[in-house]
Amino acid sequence: MAAAWLKGGHPERLGATATLVAFAISYVTHPWRIGGFYVGDAVLDLGMAAFFAWLALRTNRWWPLAMTGIMILTLLVHASGVLIPHLSGYADISARIGLGILGALILFGGVVERWLAGEKAVSDRQAWSARGPATGRPESPPSRPS
Repeated sequence: MAAAWLKGGHPERLGATATLVAFAISYVTHPWRIGGFYVGDAVLDLGMAAFFAWLALRTNRWWPLAMTGIMILTLLVHASGVLIPHLSGYADISARIGLGILGALILFGGVVERWLAGEKAVSDRQAWSARGPATGRPESPPSRPS
């Protein structure tokens, strides 16, 4: 997540922020269960799938589409917990942890691909310099003494 924030562009930063916010919210929603079905986690994962689908449609990056696929697989894991009653809770949790690790690797892959393409990170762009705000206009050449 730190690499996405420091070396990524705006889509990578949005993805890292959404992932960290979802992780923080999951501490509150994880205990919400109906039998073996984690209702809070399923709703949160549905929201993440919708967010990454929106991000995939709004940007020209490959990794949000892959993250959408991972979130859909995560929703299928939730559904299998309901459809297969003898499935243990450990299988459910371990599958979701594995998909979460894969999601983090895909986000990191998006940052690496951006770096290999030579695109500057958002954090590398300086909005302010010692002379004031960056205006996007070229500086005038220094005057020569007469």
